[in-house]
Amino acid sequence: MKLKQLSLIVLSALLFTGCSSLDINEQRPTDIKTISKTDQIWQQHLSQLKQIQRYQAQGQLGYISAKERFSSRFEWQYVNPKNYTLKLYSTISASSLTLQMHNAGMTISDNKGNQRSEQDAKSLVKDIVGMDVPLAQLATWLKGQPDEKAEYQVGENHYLSSFSYPVDGIIWTADYLVYHQDRTPALPKDILLKNATQTLKIRVDHWAL
Repeated sequence: MKLKQLSLIVLSALLFTGCSSLDINEQRPTDIKTISKTDQIWQQHLSQLKQIQRYQAQGQLGYISAKERFSSRFEWQYVNPKNYTLKLYSTISASSLTLQMHNAGMTISDNKGNQRSEQDAKSLVKDIVGMDVPLAQLATWLKGQPDEKAEYQVGENHYLSSFSYPVDGIIWTADYLVYHQDRTPALPKDILLKNATQTLKIRVDHWAL
């Protein structure tokens, strides 16, 4: 199937009336109090996060840019950098889209049997879905684990509060607004990812380690 046709299928499946169903503020918080990165409780928490290699997460995401605006349910299954799956699906129909990373690159397919594979995963996602997001980094960002060489802040709750990180010359910021604190280790619930032109709002409803 031609790229344009598959793109239309994707939009019909995922393009809703904005992101109103996901009530995460699009503006970064400005009143967060932080503590030292050397805090012992934070260091223990960070060590626990590093031990999480395989995991699954389910929830909602909202994407906003000048060209695209949609919200979707998602399922994320991560094994390693060459083996992970992101499934996006509509809450109002049976439409779904699966992004599968494998050794040869990435394959994007829909529930109607259409698919396309490319070695360049990032380019494929941008062409088909319209999102230009760093999927390679999402595996650690989603669980609240920063790159320790990056600029990041630890909140008074002893969890990651925010970070700033360059990807392909573009500065991404992340704010961790709410955590699931009824589990060990505590894992993010509401995340706001932004750069100068894109906003990605993520709410993780369920974690499985």
